[in-house]
Amino acid sequence: MMNANQKGGTFLKDALTLSSIYYAGYTVKERGETKHESGAFITMLFVESGKLVVRYQGDNLEVKENHLVFIPPSTSCLIDSQTRTRTFACSFSVVSRIPLDIFDKTFFATGLKLPLLKRITRSASFLFPKKPSKQSASPIDEHLVKNCLELLLIECVKPADKSIIDSNYPIIGKGETAKVASAVLDYLSQNIHKSVSLEEIADELFFSVSYVKTAFKKHTGKPVMQAFSELKIKRAQKLIKKGLHFTQIANELGFSSEQYFSKVFKSVVKMTPSEYKKSLIK
Repeated sequence: MMNANQKGGTFLKDALTLSSIYYAGYTVKERGETKHESGAFITMLFVESGKLVVRYQGDNLEVKENHLVFIPPSTSCLIDSQTRTRTFACSFSVVSRIPLDIFDKTFFATGLKLPLLKRITRSASFLFPKKPSKQSASPIDEHLVKNCLELLLIECVKPADKSIIDSNYPIIGKGETAKVASAVLDYLSQNIHKSVSLEEIADELFFSVSYVKTAFKKHTGKPVMQAFSELKIKRAQKLIKKGLHFTQIANELGFSSEQYFSKVFKSVVKMTPSEYKKSLIK
């Protein structure tokens, strides 16, 4: 029997595709401020040495050494080099069926992120050479950059849902059924943009529906689909705070209609999305 966690890494990647790369390369900035226009692309800044402050939309994001930040499309910002700073920048566009909760925050290049960044910077030097070279970039270099950037984005997206899971759905107890409950939560968080059934979850994890239901309820105290609805609505609350339209939120979270989204939202939050949005202003 396949381990319940074995397939987990593929779910998010199926929903996120890097469509094009506009630029990638290193810059060395002395102390001072420069203006950046992101245009139609997302811009990633990775500080290899030194320190930056990125100012846009009223936010001041301090980006320390070995940290990265994503600047959203159509954004004008000021980049203030606090010291002599070596930075890797990459501008790209993404087609995504999941909300990209990566802006307005910084990420430490630890774990899988660092080797992915090293692979990206190495291959990007062939795609966007600083000087004319006899060695031309190969399709493999472009594929590596795109593939590694997709994985890097996923590594940055996942913790947002994991923090919700850890705080709201702690796994009580140990043993094989606890591992199954944890695998179900991983599956739910990575498929938050879809409409899924218990049968699909059981098929993906190679267990029976009854076993999945029993294991999950035993270790979380909640039915699977109730937890899934709550995860979706907790994400919806974040997106409402960011100013997204209700129809867009419903689409991004896999609801069949805005009306059904509103019904589920009210059952979880005890107020409609409109009432919740108004409550944020008070």
